[in-house]
Amino acid sequence: MNLELEDRIKGLESIIHGLYQNNSLLQYMSFNLHKEPYNLFNNIGLYWIWINIMGIQILDFYKTVGKHEKFSFIKLLNFSKELKVIADFELLEKKTKQFIESYNNTKFEIVRSKYLAHQDLNAPEIRTDLNSIESLTQEIIALFELYIKEFGYKKNEISKRIIDSINEIFTTVNEYDKLKSYLIASRIKGIDKVAISYLKEITNSNF
Repeated sequence: MNLELEDRIKGLESIIHGLYQNNSLLQYMSFNLHKEPYNLFNNIGLYWIWINIMGIQILDFYKTVGKHEKFSFIKLLNFSKELKVIADFELLEKKTKQFIESYNNTKFEIVRSKYLAHQDLNAPEIRTDLNSIESLTQEIIALFELYIKEFGYKKNEISKRIIDSINEIFTTVNEYDKLKSYLIASRIKGIDKVAISYLKEITNSNF
């Protein structure tokens, strides 16, 4: 494979991995934490992280769709055609056009341009929804899968370690809260000693 073509595919692949991870984090923080002691509604730090992840996600969407972006699908398509790569370009052009239409049917470009790119604080508030972010993310991943299949590129598998590690944090917090509640309740009752086996049971721990 041409080295510059491979470099462009790797650049796009890096963006794809970021889109997957950030989408997973947005979904997790939105739907898995609402019953947790710390969540988007009562912790300004988590809300700040959530907002900034969403901003990064929207900027990365543009990196895949912008015709002047180095690692966009359009750039990759045109460059591979110039190299006369053997691929089903009719199919790639069709699917790429559909993706661009999907992007244009969202409000992400308005958000990126007014809020993220130019920081226009006087622009009316634009709201995005997680369903649109999820849908476009999956469409981008599917389109990338099509490209690398046509080009014969061996992809790097997307790791789930990031979202798993975040989940581990909140699992640990929950275990701590369970232990703290039990120990406080025991102390109120005048119990000075508790069984380790019971502590293990209420936290589902392996200690």
